[in-house]
Amino acid sequence: MMDRRGFFSIDALFAVTLLLMVSGALLNVYEGRDQAAAWIGTSNEAKMVCEKLAAAINTVYATGPASELYLDLPATIDNYAYTISYDSTHRQIIAEVPELDIAGSTSKASVACKNILLENLDPSKQIRVRWSGGNIEVMNA
Repeated sequence: MMDRRGFFSIDALFAVTLLLMVSGALLNVYEGRDQAAAWIGTSNEAKMVCEKLAAAINTVYATGPASELYLDLPATIDNYAYTISYDSTHRQIIAEVPELDIAGSTSKASVACKNILLENLDPSKQIRVRWSGGNIEVMNA
């Protein structure tokens, strides 16, 4: 008679291996989707920053030379530092998260006027949008 203690069938080994492969694949899909959701959230926050600044610029432009607005932007976007710039060719405010090297790390919002002076903004400080001569000036207060 044969002693069967310690016997492990090839079927059980195959079943355990298959279970590990399936669970590993599902975990990989979950982590990828979790990272994609985080990137989408960061991109949406950057878009909101652009829209808020563009709305302030458009309001000052529509109101006329005597107007001035102050606004506060978030110091970081999803705990990432970001930069704000202006593209005069396309009349767009651009918020970029340089730490993220993905397609959605740059967000844009259109503005009505083309004469905007915007340089070296520190988003953690209050921002002033006002007329300056024939230009809209965007700077830290």
